[in-house]
Amino acid sequence: MADKKKKPWTKQEALSCIPERNPGIEEFVPDTGGLILSFPVMYKPFFMRLQRFLRSNVQKTFRRKIQLDGLGMDVWSLVDGKRDVKAVIKDFAGLHGLDEKEAEISVTLFLRSLGQKGLIRIKER
Repeated sequence: MADKKKKPWTKQEALSCIPERNPGIEEFVPDTGGLILSFPVMYKPFFMRLQRFLRSNVQKTFRRKIQLDGLGMDVWSLVDGKRDVKAVIKDFAGLHGLDEKEAEISVTLFLRSLGQKGLIRIKER
């Protein structure tokens, strides 16, 4: 059976996708400001075996936390599962008085980072 590779999205296809938050993410506002996102992460197999060796109650996941600054909070608030990436960029640019090209670079890199961490998923239109 031939291995079908997905062709990469064009820029327009990527900008028309809709980012949405993954369930299971907890949000905390610390006294120092910003926003902390807490999300579950699976242990790697090596650490699972190490846990089995050291104790009887093995946990499969742990919670990782990241802190967002003001700009990250603004992008996070725009990810609502309804706006596409292009709308997020446009709204972010409007909030900060940026050119859409400048905002596009920052927002797409940030969304990619959130996706790699598993905090958001991307739905195709």
